[in-house]
Amino acid sequence: MPEIEIHWDHLDEVAYAQRAEAEARLRALAKQHDDLLSLRVSGHHSSHHRKGDREIRIVGKAKGRDVFVARAQPQLGHALHDAVDAFVHEMRNLRSRRVARAPQRGESPPYLGSIDRVLRDEGYGFIITDEGKSVYFHRNAVSGGLAFETLEPGQRIGLNLEPGDEGLQATVVVPAAPGAPSP
Repeated sequence: MPEIEIHWDHLDEVAYAQRAEAEARLRALAKQHDDLLSLRVSGHHSSHHRKGDREIRIVGKAKGRDVFVARAQPQLGHALHDAVDAFVHEMRNLRSRRVARAPQRGESPPYLGSIDRVLRDEGYGFIITDEGKSVYFHRNAVSGGLAFETLEPGQRIGLNLEPGDEGLQATVVVPAAPGAPSP
């Protein structure tokens, strides 16, 4: 994997040691995962502060989105330190959200059940799980090639469950995997 490209703009007044430390932290962050593609670090006079604060902006191109932070301090070196801290925090948040995502395609939902009834005009219905629990589902939970309008009582499905306001609800309703056991 090639080393990340970092572009530095208008940072002449930052001490070499401060810039080297910031660069080392940003490169270490990039090496942890391959989602960070490029970085631009730039210094500016802050337009938000009357006291002449200096501002550092860091823009990172990450897979799927751009990450932007800005921090201002009277000295550009201090603003650089704060901005790197904030950027590291934002990247960790972005990565933890990616890890916590719902199951990816190809993964089967952990529960099986059958359609109990569908209230088409209201846009929801109920499922009986293989464990015998009645579960609410909304039309927006139906995916994976199923169409809400064509669901029929007794139809086998796979589903994900989570607690709802009035009991369990299905967050994903997909066709049951081929060969799924019958209740």
